[in-house]
Amino acid sequence: MERINFDAEYVESIIQGKKITTVRKGVKSYPVGKIVELTVNYKPFAKARVKKVVVKRVKELTDEDAIRDGFESKEDLLNALKKIYGEINENDLVTIVHFEVLETY
Repeated sequence: MERINFDAEYVESIIQGKKITTVRKGVKSYPVGKIVELTVNYKPFAKARVKKVVVKRVKELTDEDAIRDGFESKEDLLNALKKIYGEINENDLVTIVHFEVLETY
């Protein structure tokens, strides 16, 4: 089963339904409708269905994208992405994976 790995700090907001997307640097392929395991430190904590996948440039991200990702604002989201990936350029492509948690472990 395909996996999407998260930092531990995001697990609670995913389980509570506050974080319903993940933004990944680069163009990623997640088939819509596919069931994936959500993991932390590569240990599963939930099963989810990929609902939608959107590719856009960093400069096209909005506050709404940030809120769906569990952040207060686009600025907070960009700070988190920089923490994970290092330098982020406004022309970099990101993949937004929308998911629905089906089951938690």
